Amino acid sequence: MNFSRRPIIAVVTALANGFAEKELFGGIIAENKKNGYATVVISNIYNTVQQDDDLLCEQKIYDIARSADISGIILLCESFADENIRKRIASILKDIHIPTVGLGARLEEFESLGYTLFNTDDVGDIEDITSHLIEQHGFTDIDLLTGQQEFETSRLRADGYRNALKSYGITPDDNKIFYGDFWFSSGEQLADRYISGELRLPQAVLCANDVMAYGMLRRFSEAHIKVPDKITVVSYEYSDIRIFNTPTLTSYRRNRRSLGACAAKHLQCLIEERTPPAFVPPRGEFIYGGSCPCKADEEQLLTELRNAERRKNYTDLSLFSTMEHKLTLCRDMEGFIRIIRDHQWMIENKQDICLCLYSDWNESDTDGSEIMSAVSLHSGSSFEMRHLDLHTFFEHSRDAAVCYLNPLFSGQKLFGYMALMYSTSESYEDVYRHWLKSVSIGLEFLRLKNDIRYLISCQNVSEYRDSLTGINNLKGLRRAFQAVRVSDGKTLYFITLRTNIFPRQLNDEEIRRKTEAAIGTADAITRFCGNNDIMGRTDEDTFVCIVQSLAEPEMLSDLLTAVLLQESSYISYAGTSSFLCKAVPCGESSFDELLSLSSELINEELRQVAKLRRNKYYAEMLAVRNRVYSSPEITFEPDKDNCTFEHTESFRRNYKSCFGISFHQDCINARLAKAKFYLATTLLTISDISERCGYVDHKYFQRQFAASAGIPAMRYRNLING
Repeated sequence: MNFSRRPIIAVVTALANGFAEKELFGGIIAENKKNGYATVVISNIYNTVQQDDDLLCEQKIYDIARSADISGIILLCESFADENIRKRIASILKDIHIPTVGLGARLEEFESLGYTLFNTDDVGDIEDITSHLIEQHGFTDIDLLTGQQEFETSRLRADGYRNALKSYGITPDDNKIFYGDFWFSSGEQLADRYISGELRLPQAVLCANDVMAYGMLRRFSEAHIKVPDKITVVSYEYSDIRIFNTPTLTSYRRNRRSLGACAAKHLQCLIEERTPPAFVPPRGEFIYGGSCPCKADEEQLLTELRNAERRKNYTDLSLFSTMEHKLTLCRDMEGFIRIIRDHQWMIENKQDICLCLYSDWNESDTDGSEIMSAVSLHSGSSFEMRHLDLHTFFEHSRDAAVCYLNPLFSGQKLFGYMALMYSTSESYEDVYRHWLKSVSIGLEFLRLKNDIRYLISCQNVSEYRDSLTGINNLKGLRRAFQAVRVSDGKTLYFITLRTNIFPRQLNDEEIRRKTEAAIGTADAITRFCGNNDIMGRTDEDTFVCIVQSLAEPEMLSDLLTAVLLQESSYISYAGTSSFLCKAVPCGESSFDELLSLSSELINEELRQVAKLRRNKYYAEMLAVRNRVYSSPEITFEPDKDNCTFEHTESFRRNYKSCFGISFHQDCINARLAKAKFYLATTLLTISDISERCGYVDHKYFQRQFAASAGIPAMRYRNLING
């Protein structure tokens, strides 16, 4: 058998570093390695016990189970606490036609998979524990605390309790069986009932898992009820955090390692089309502590303490790691890889670790390409691979027994995954999960930095760019003006646009709308300038365009006005009479001289506009004018617009006194402004433009346009875009 092409068995789990999972992996990986199989463990990072929309992206890691490199799958059923995630896993595995086995309790969502399910003997193990209490300690008054009554696991453990009592001639009493939820609170609540006197204190309580027993021991300790002097507490399942409880819990250790080995051996037989051996559930053993009269196993306790100390030391060291801080500051992928390579020490006993990113990982609008770029943090070698090509990892790390795959993501963007390899049947600690979170956060920072640099053409935002709009600031405009070169036959013009010429008091909502209006204005002048001209914002309400054109200055300022009139975010905020625009030829003048000259021209016109605003009808006429320019294509009649004037003639007279133009001519100007916008910024035909501007006859439109602009519409387009 080609060692680099060993068949791969994948383990699909929601958690890869829990105590129970590690014991199962110990048996699976060792059995696979012994028989020439490689193991891949596919797991998420956060392992939430309930659905969280912000973390849905990490569930995409399970799509790796579709890889053609996988010969068989072991599903850790009970690790998936959320039924929606169980349904997603089931939908993936149902479409994969390879041998599959399950480990743990039977769950409804996985029933359609048709797999073989392996588990330890809940009934037999609980019988052993109950028999121990009766036979070794002479107890006959024993209560049982199990899980939810609707769970098969809870009922099986209750059956084991009843069977043991019957075998010793004790009649089971269902009133002494209490149903909880396999969590601390169940043990605490039952203990409270004993402490309060609601329930009589039995000789012993058998808890159907360790977690409920921990809750019970905590309450008894707080109430100064000595265990095991007053009551014995034992449990089932065993986990090595029992040393953090007083007294140390006596627990029955399920033989998970043998269970994992049995599942792996069975799956290998299915893959090789051999008849699997008959499955006999492996029996467990007692791990003695101080919560029952048996003598505690001092050597076992010492081993647990040393392991806990080692984990704590690594956790403490990780608190002082600067990796996350450095990752948020780095500016390129080379530096990023160097930082995470320097912090490999946080991952114990690994053989190798590979960062695997989709080739388009830094693009916000893509969802993972087929090709991945990978780099080994151990050797520094880089390679490309297809995202489901799992053999690649074992070709680069030939002695690896297992490869753990975990997602790297931010929000709804999956960057890729991390591949962690061990040569033995090990798994990682919580520190590695935090390490992965830091890598994901760092990738998102790096992606955003690259995205921003791209959007602003790699220029320094704070020095040359306006922070709100992204266009040039005053310093950027000066620099661009000095570098401009004028094409033959064209004239360079300096166009100043002043917005919000009559400012008003601002509350929080008005500030938000004004901000949106400023961004909209920047978009409008960007459309006006195109790709070859210069635009910028010199202060809060002043924008400058430096353009090369064959047109006259009045035509340019008129066009910029027409473009801004189509920008709804600005017009809806400030209105049609809220801005002034002036264009002057640059000649030999400096930037500051041109800015000063155009500002003086605007100030002069502003004084004239201010006089018109004193008209008592101005506000009402302005509302009418705003409606005209917002929909110029609609035929407008003043008496149809809720006009409060008695006679149309009065309305027209007041309109002209407010804006210096007749209402009829302003309606024409509104249509022609929209036409100029289309001529300058689109490739629409003259006929289409006339129709969009409300003209039934495009020939009539062309005559009216030529009369107003002084040149035909098509020549206007050629002149403006020339």
